[in-house]
Amino acid sequence: METKKFFSGSTLKWIAIITMFMDHSAKLLYVPQHLIDAFPPGMAEFYTHLLKVFDVFLVLGRLAFPLFCFLLVEGFIHTSNVKKYFFRLLLFALISEIPYDLTFQLSYFSMEKQNVFFTLLIGLIVLIGLKKFEERTPVNLLISLGIIGVGIFTAEFLHTDYRGWIGVLMIATLYILRKYPLIKSLAGCAIILQNSIAGMFSFIFIYFYNGERGRQWKYLFYWFYPLHLLFLWFIQQQLLLPYIRSVFSTIP
Repeated sequence: METKKFFSGSTLKWIAIITMFMDHSAKLLYVPQHLIDAFPPGMAEFYTHLLKVFDVFLVLGRLAFPLFCFLLVEGFIHTSNVKKYFFRLLLFALISEIPYDLTFQLSYFSMEKQNVFFTLLIGLIVLIGLKKFEERTPVNLLISLGIIGVGIFTAEFLHTDYRGWIGVLMIATLYILRKYPLIKSLAGCAIILQNSIAGMFSFIFIYFYNGERGRQWKYLFYWFYPLHLLFLWFIQQQLLLPYIRSVFSTIP
């Protein structure tokens, strides 16, 4: 009996976007308990409860990245124009870098880490190379391993988001094992386990992907990523931190 599969690509994308927002909200709006204790009673109680919600958000947030890797692979397989796909990722990697640096590095430009679009972009380049040498020969196997190795090195050298090498290896693995859903999911779990246990649960959704694109919001993720970072940066820097400073300025 064939397993019923019911998650479309659009559904997976929404799950990834929502869980990513949860993860970033929890990281960027976190306030240590010793600071919360100095808040007025009502606000202190509210934020103490909010920290518990953030703990849940951080766990759910681990679902996002494997889903984005999987969706990149599906996009590569089905795109009619790889060149446009490449330049779209490159464009939004550049657009997103200032919001990413502002939010996570607290500067307009930093080479310390690069945003997740660079991880996905390197992954796409690896897929292009793997497809070119897809014929099963010993030479092509060595070349393919070399392509993956160069991709991993590049991601590590640039310090791309989601620990670089995990993202590139995940993308390559999901592509190579694309015709074997169960093996693909198990291999993906083994890779993401190097980063988090909770991330393995994303492969439940991937395993039950039905192969349909669903309703397309073509640029939703592309624009959502930099805009949600700017939104959270604004709340953190213009609302939350000034409030904390005002609380402590009133303490004798």
